[in-house]
Amino acid sequence: MKDSVPPPARITVLISGKGTNLQALVDACNTDHLPNSKIVRVVSDRKNAYGLQRAQAVSIPTTYHGILSYKQKYPDSDPEPKFDAARKAYDADLASILLKDQPDLVVCAGFMRILTTAFLNPVKEKKIPIINLHPSKPGDLLGADCINRAWDEFEAGTRTETGIMIHYVIEEVDMGEPIVSETINITGCQSLEDLEAKIHDREHGLIVKGAKTALAQLQTNGKLRT
Repeated sequence: MKDSVPPPARITVLISGKGTNLQALVDACNTDHLPNSKIVRVVSDRKNAYGLQRAQAVSIPTTYHGILSYKQKYPDSDPEPKFDAARKAYDADLASILLKDQPDLVVCAGFMRILTTAFLNPVKEKKIPIINLHPSKPGDLLGADCINRAWDEFEAGTRTETGIMIHYVIEEVDMGEPIVSETINITGCQSLEDLEAKIHDREHGLIVKGAKTALAQLQTNGKLRT
């Protein structure tokens, strides 16, 4: 008698834009690249993100979760508003949206928001790992505009390579444990656009590899839902 096949691993994907990395995950599900897996929801902080259309085209549930209404509800009167209260309320609700689907893994695939503990803590309590795609090697360029900064340093003659990585998300931005990474040689690129294209092309395979590795670690540790 054949062993019964376990239910597919449940993945929630957070996006903000075109969703090319989301498409890579969609295409990889239930192949050798990402076996026995299912994307249960795609959430975007931007209403017009094309990635939402990609998900809808293959009948993946989608949710738009924007920040504007939270900023209106929790105005910030400081000279340089940080909207801390708005961000925490937004993130708490984002966690609630995700947890309803009982995902095994959350993948930030071009999600352009820094997640606060209002999101991270309730997801961590459920022992659901969150992974993120970041266009830099581990411990190198942190935060925003990494590709631009790498290009500026290349033009200044102080850098010849950069990288991409998939890492676990923790409170400290881009400082979570790396899962997989690749080095990108900048030499030969004629423009910032060339470097961007080279990085984005390599991201598609790496985000799938990172998701597969994270799910395998869950299974090894006995934490994957069965």
